[in-house]
Amino acid sequence: MLRAGFRDPMEFRRMTYIAALMRCFPGRNKSNTGDLPPSPRGISNCAHWLDSELRLLKPKALILVGQMAISRFLGPAPLEERVGRSFGGRPVMIPLPHPSGQSRWLNDAANRERLATALALIGEQRAKFAR
Repeated sequence: MLRAGFRDPMEFRRMTYIAALMRCFPGRNKSNTGDLPPSPRGISNCAHWLDSELRLLKPKALILVGQMAISRFLGPAPLEERVGRSFGGRPVMIPLPHPSGQSRWLNDAANRERLATALALIGEQRAKFAR
C-alpha cells in the first residue's frame, strides 16, 4: 500500500480494517500449492457476519481485493471492467486484483496500468481521511 500513498505499513494498519468474506478456513487445494477458494455457499452462509461488521464500522471506503470480493459487492464482471475505477459514494469501493502469485493478470501492461490507477484512487481516499 506504499504505492497508494501510505507513509508506512503502520499507517496503513492504523487507517484500515481488514475483513474476509468468510472466517472459516476452506482448506488446502488438492495439489497442496495453495488454499481452496471459499465456496459460494460458505460465503453466503457467512455474509451476515461481514454485513454486521460493515454496519458497525460504517467505512468511508472499501478496498475490494480479488474477484470474489469484487463480485460480492459489485456483481460479476471481468477485472478489466472493475480495476482502475471506483464505485459508490459512501462507502466508495475500489477494486484490486488478488495479489496471488498464481494470477497472471498483471502480466498484461494494460492491467498494470489499471492497478496503478486503482492505487492512485486509494491514495486519494487516504488523503481525505489521513490525520
